[in-house]
Amino acid sequence: MEKNPLHYKDENILKSSAGMIPTDLYRSILDNVPLICVDLIIVKDNKAFLTKRKNKPSKDIYWMQGGRMLKNEGIEACGIRKAALELNIPEDKIKITKYLGTFSTEFNDSEQGASSHTVNITFQAEVEDIPLGFDLDHSDGQWFDINGTLPIELEGVYTHHPYIAEILKLIEPKRILKNDKIKVLITGASGFIGSHLGKRLKREGYYVIGADWISPEFMQPGEFCHEFLRIDLRNMKNCLKACEGVDWVFNLAADMGGMGFIQSNHSRIGYNNTMISLNMLEAARHHNVKRYFYSSSACVYPLHVQDNSEHTIGLKEEDAWPAYPQDIYGLEKLYGEEIAMKYSEEFPQMQVRIARFHGIYGECGTWKGGREKVPAAFCRKAAASESVFEIWGDGEQKRSFCYINDCVEGVIRIMKSDYNKPLNLGSEEMISMNDFARLVMEIADRSLPLKHIAGPEGVRGRNSDNSLIEEVLGWKPSISLSVGIEKTYRWVKEQVEAEKHTGINTSAYSESTIVATEASNIND
Repeated sequence: MEKNPLHYKDENILKSSAGMIPTDLYRSILDNVPLICVDLIIVKDNKAFLTKRKNKPSKDIYWMQGGRMLKNEGIEACGIRKAALELNIPEDKIKITKYLGTFSTEFNDSEQGASSHTVNITFQAEVEDIPLGFDLDHSDGQWFDINGTLPIELEGVYTHHPYIAEILKLIEPKRILKNDKIKVLITGASGFIGSHLGKRLKREGYYVIGADWISPEFMQPGEFCHEFLRIDLRNMKNCLKACEGVDWVFNLAADMGGMGFIQSNHSRIGYNNTMISLNMLEAARHHNVKRYFYSSSACVYPLHVQDNSEHTIGLKEEDAWPAYPQDIYGLEKLYGEEIAMKYSEEFPQMQVRIARFHGIYGECGTWKGGREKVPAAFCRKAAASESVFEIWGDGEQKRSFCYINDCVEGVIRIMKSDYNKPLNLGSEEMISMNDFARLVMEIADRSLPLKHIAGPEGVRGRNSDNSLIEEVLGWKPSISLSVGIEKTYRWVKEQVEAEKHTGINTSAYSESTIVATEASNIND
């Protein structure tokens, strides 16, 4: 005999009442799933409340509050109704905060028969600060750390059901920020500049939150922040989470690298960085952030004023317009500046500060793999090359480079200043790539012939004009290239030697690498 599935469809239930489940998915569940259980996991102070069942299914297991839906009942309404009954509290004391997902779980020992629980819809929720009780199906309840660790009295005698263990991993902890310090968010915190900036601000007494889509490579999170969020800032919900409760934002997040990456990944850079910049601005405005720092680049300057290495001029901030920036990277940075300034004009409670970085370098930054910039690449080659020193192009292209300590000092001074337009942050000490290679080799006590090969060269000549930053701040970068690059070389050489000792063949580090074109990968 054919069984007719039970439908929960009700023409009055058109969508998720809290708007957390996509409407199409919501209707599909109601129309097509024969048996639905709705679970709420109650979270408070970064702990989750679980109740221990005394009957089947899941007997003697600490489980979430919830149970079967009734016909023509909304999904969230079911979760709140069941949790209120099980905890013996009023329904209006429960607030659903997040949809965690729809899962399939089976209990072969269920009193209702095998596979009686076919679909579990699970939410994160909060309750007001009131006593929690238990109904006849539960023997007791307990608060568990959301990282899954067990209270001392349960260690060795109890293990979470796999489903509960997986649900605990999905919980988003509530931000707990100290109120006695200025709270700063650094995006791109795992990166070179972000980690150094965070380390300095943390040392000076700020409460530092770091956010990045990758874990740090050269520092531990505790070295540069009090709280680390590994999140993808191309997604607005993650930006909103990161900005919650924050006073200042330093937006350093960007998908970037040296010329080998920038000139091979225009579409990836354009999409990723534009999404980050726009989302972060809007999230900061939404959460009433007071100050917002945007990291721009010397790549915003027009190509036609940087095409002559023999007559390279210092770039003034006003030279950025009329616009003809270098590559998509420069274009999206210029747009990022403009939209940030418009936000500040239209929402003056959020003051924007902007720096155009010129060739920042130093220790604890990318030095291999194709994303590294010239200073790190040259240090690596000086440490690893045996016969020749490779340079892209004829080596007559010129640049200025700014040491990381000067950069961090400048960022902090700019953030605290009253100046709300872009400022150059770089050195005025310009050098050709040929002379730069010779300088690094002199520090390394090496003497190798230069080998010029085809490769991305960037502009022919670029230098910073620091007149405006000196006028505005009474300060400008001052650490010489010879001093900064010696510190950088010593660090890079340590990295090369460490890899050599592990058996890695470091001979390839003498060569230049171009990163192949990559597609953006959106992580949900």
